[in-house]
Amino acid sequence: MHIVILFINIGSYHAARLRAAYSACQKQDWSFTAVQLTDNTLEHNWGDLQKEITFPLKTLFHEDDKFLNLEEASAVLPNFFDNLQPDVVVIPGWGFPVSRAALSWCKRHKVPAILMSETKWDDEQRYWWKEKLKFWLLISKFDAALVGGKLHRDYLIELGFPRDRIFLGYDAVDNDYFAKQAEIARFDAVETRRRNPQIPTKPYFIAVTRLLKRKNVFGLVQAFAAYHQQIGNEQAWDLVICGSGEEEPEIRNFIMEQKLQDAVHLPGFIPYQNIGDWYGLANAFVHPALQEQWGLVLNEACAAGLPVLCSQTVGARYELIDHGRNGLLFDPESILDMTDALKAIHQMDTDLRMKMGRISQEIVENFSPQVFADGLLKAIQTSLNG
Repeated sequence: MHIVILFINIGSYHAARLRAAYSACQKQDWSFTAVQLTDNTLEHNWGDLQKEITFPLKTLFHEDDKFLNLEEASAVLPNFFDNLQPDVVVIPGWGFPVSRAALSWCKRHKVPAILMSETKWDDEQRYWWKEKLKFWLLISKFDAALVGGKLHRDYLIELGFPRDRIFLGYDAVDNDYFAKQAEIARFDAVETRRRNPQIPTKPYFIAVTRLLKRKNVFGLVQAFAAYHQQIGNEQAWDLVICGSGEEEPEIRNFIMEQKLQDAVHLPGFIPYQNIGDWYGLANAFVHPALQEQWGLVLNEACAAGLPVLCSQTVGARYELIDHGRNGLLFDPESILDMTDALKAIHQMDTDLRMKMGRISQEIVENFSPQVFADGLLKAIQTSLNG
């Protein structure tokens, strides 16, 4: 049995899941190959992944190749699969050209196809006739599905996909890695700041995100400005925003206007190998997105043992945030609501915040790479049983 898992580009998140999946397949005495369309990191800067790729991996287009676009690159996939001869193919979504090419190959060769999905109803405005057409032409042709959580499962069921062919566990990160890195950082904060001199000396909120409109970072900075004014400069925590993106100039201008240069830190993209230090010394994590299918940074923050402030529109909040126990939910379109959340976590007793962080770690254990592997095996068995 040869299992092939396809991704556009494999990064740190995928590598953790694929290591677990490879181990699970080895125990079944199955062959396993991960395939990425390109090793060009595209919009994600994953950092150095060499140590994380401990499973068989094939790449269709290398970064130095003339990689034109996803649609043209997908044209080579059928011949590639002809050579690989997979018995089951695991496919990311249905909207990418490479996903449709993989599904088409599977149907022609009568090979089971498993869908990986984190699509939910409120991702965008939907029209019933488009949804029905999409299901009939594409989604219904998959033999099983591996999804992130309840919202993603409900979406497929509403379209008509059989409930007993949908399995959970898709959205996972390497929990142990983030827990360990954060613990090391806290154990010796002086050494951690020596390694990362940009980390503030004051307590801080942390957000890890791209600076895009839908991520609502500008809204977060507005809420932080109100929080900072109400709490006062001496008592207020700082805000660290790790990431980059098209809204950065506007955000920097606002920070200057509000005279918050000493309180809001924009260190840019922090590599996977270093981000654990930043989580470890933070007091709380904030995810303000207006729309997010899942939000794997929540997994990271929970694994690092942080209380979490989260937008109520983020997909992962249903699984990872227990309001009042390990974090607080807020309306991302309300600056007042976000400000109140920042103030509430600030004013909590330190022991209570630490307890929330421990609960975060307990909750996220249900979304480990092993859970991904277990869900994948169930999906494979179901697809093989017809």
